[in-house]
Amino acid sequence: MTKDTRKKPEYYKNIAELGRICKIAFDKGLLDTHSGNISMDIKKGILITKTGRSLIDLKPRDFAVVPFKPENQESLSSSEPSSELEVHKFILKSFPGSTVFHSHPLNAIALSLTPNKKESDKFKSAPLVIKKLCAEYPDLDRITPIDFESAYFFPEIYVLPLKFIEDIKTGNLKPEFKAKDIFKENGVFMIKSHGSFSWGPTPLEALRWTMALEASSEIILKRLSI
Repeated sequence: MTKDTRKKPEYYKNIAELGRICKIAFDKGLLDTHSGNISMDIKKGILITKTGRSLIDLKPRDFAVVPFKPENQESLSSSEPSSELEVHKFILKSFPGSTVFHSHPLNAIALSLTPNKKESDKFKSAPLVIKKLCAEYPDLDRITPIDFESAYFFPEIYVLPLKFIEDIKTGNLKPEFKAKDIFKENGVFMIKSHGSFSWGPTPLEALRWTMALEASSEIILKRLSI
């Protein structure tokens, strides 16, 4: 048998770290066997998991490399990239060089289904871009952490309806809505009933913000049950 001496692409070294982060997420209950997706901005484009792949034991064959522009897509095999690709692009265009992690944290999802009833006009003093976002998506809500640790990093975490990511995927999102304008002080946001998207300069930091969201959501739910 002839040994394959072809040089592996440089981004192969990132796959092991992405796999390690996903394994931690699974152990923490942030993923089931085949949920979620993860990506990283690399020189050639976006390194992203393929649709339907398990994140528990990621291998190079479980990833695709997709340019920001649709032409010349490269795949590490023949499967399609994650169906959330356009959402990852939306974030990475504003935060280049980041890792984006999409998961399904149970407590955060439960809390996203619990409307914030304390403020009838909770975005009255919000920045203009948030008011515009609220006008476009009247169901826009937010999670306000009550624990010191989470509140220090995330005074509020936006909860957007499913239509928000549907509009990103179909190209119907208003052009003035950019991730860097909506999420200036946040590395994570929620999609109601669906899950979270977090990002950071490293895979570990992207995971960190997801775990902070989930821990904060658990604390809020426990407080509400008292």
